[in-house]
Amino acid sequence: MAFIHSLERISGTLKSGQKSEVWVRATSGLRKINGKWLIVHDHISLPVNLEAGKAALDLKP
Repeated sequence: MAFIHSLERISGTLKSGQKSEVWVRATSGLRKINGKWLIVHDHISLPVNLEAGKAALDLKP
């Protein structure tokens, strides 16, 4: 069993033409099965602004 954690930047252009960029936290769990490491669990999350009760989409590392 192994785990990976990272910060990932996701960016692109919305259908409206507006540019979008957000940073997320990612965690993956891996397991060695038949000699190969396979991802058996993925989790992506956004930081939360607890006062506003919403995802904090404007944060950058």
